[in-house]
Amino acid sequence: MNIHQFSAGFQLGDAISQEMLEIKRLLSKEGYYGKIFAENIFSYDRKYAEKLSKANIKPNDVLVYHHSIHSEVLNFVLKFPNKKILIYHNVTPEDFFSGYDLKFSYLLRKGREDLEIIRDHFHHSFAVSNFNLAELKEIGFKHVRLLPLHLNFQKWKDVPRDPISKSFTQPSFLFVGRIAPNKRQDDLIRFARTWKSKMGNQFSMRMLGFCNPNQQSYMDELNFMIHHLDLTEEVKIISYVDERMLKKIYSESNIFLSMSEHEGFCVPLMEAIYFHLPVVAFAAAAVPETLGNSGILFESKDFETLVPLVDSIFKNTDFRNSLIYSQNQRLNEYLESTSILPLLEVAKP
Repeated sequence: MNIHQFSAGFQLGDAISQEMLEIKRLLSKEGYYGKIFAENIFSYDRKYAEKLSKANIKPNDVLVYHHSIHSEVLNFVLKFPNKKILIYHNVTPEDFFSGYDLKFSYLLRKGREDLEIIRDHFHHSFAVSNFNLAELKEIGFKHVRLLPLHLNFQKWKDVPRDPISKSFTQPSFLFVGRIAPNKRQDDLIRFARTWKSKMGNQFSMRMLGFCNPNQQSYMDELNFMIHHLDLTEEVKIISYVDERMLKKIYSESNIFLSMSEHEGFCVPLMEAIYFHLPVVAFAAAAVPETLGNSGILFESKDFETLVPLVDSIFKNTDFRNSLIYSQNQRLNEYLESTSILPLLEVAKP
C-alpha cells in the first residue's frame, strides 16, 4: 500500500509543503512508501515533489489531500475510488484579496465551496488546528479529527538552546510569512513608523516571505509606504531565502511581531519560539490556539499603546525571560502532541 500526498502547490519552506515532507519521512520510518504530487511546483523543488500529471495511482493506494485553495488537484483525486483522506489547512477568506488579485480571490471562494464536495466524497478528515476543525464541523463534517502539524526542527538542531545568549541591545523585529494582504505587512510598517517616532531610529524590521507575482500591487503598496513614511533604512522586505539564510535571520532577530489577521495555524510562531524570540502577535484566527498561554497577544492595533509594551520586553530582563520560558514550555507541549499514528489508523485497510 502506497500513501501518496497531494496539494495545489509545492514550495520548499511553505508550511503545507513542509508538512507533506515531514509526513512522508514519518511514513517511511513506518515502512510506507509514497510520493508528493502538486499542480504547481517551482523547478528547483522538483526533487521533492512531482507534477500531478506524473501520478500513477494503483488500486490499493491511499490518497491524502491537503486543502487550502481550489485547484485541479481535487478533481484529479476525485476520479479514483481509492481511500481518500483530507488534511485541512484552512482557506483564507477571499475578501482579503479582492482588492489585489481577483483570480486568487475566486480560487479562495471556490476553495470554500470545495469543502462541501470533500465532505461528501472523502472517507476520513483531519484538521491541523482546532480552529480549522471547528470550521469543518460547522459545514457538516462528521468524525473530523485533530492532526497537529508535524514541525521538523532537526534541520536547526545546532541552534543554541540557551536563550540568554541572544542579544537584546537593539530591537530587531522579524515577521516571516507570505507577502499577502491577510498577513497585514502594511500594519507592521505602520507599527514601525510609530516605533520610530516614539523610540528613535535605532531598530530594524525584516519582513521575510514570498509574494505571488499576481499580487505585486500589494508589494508595491508596501514599498510605497516604506518610502513615504521614511523607513527605507529600518524596514526591509526579503522575498526569498534558503534554509541556511532563514536560520541566520532568525538567529539575528530578537522579537517576532505578527499583525496577521487570518492563520490556520502559523508555523513561524513556533519557529520563532524555537529561536528564543519573544512573540508579540495580533490575536486573530488560530494564533491564540497556536501560542497557548505563551507570548503576548493583543486584540487592538493601537500602536501608541503597543509600542511601550513591546519596549518593556527589551528593558525588563525578567519579563523577557519569563516570556521565553513560557514559550519554550508551549513548544515542548506541542511537539509532544504530534503523532503520525492517527493518519496511519485510518489509512490501513
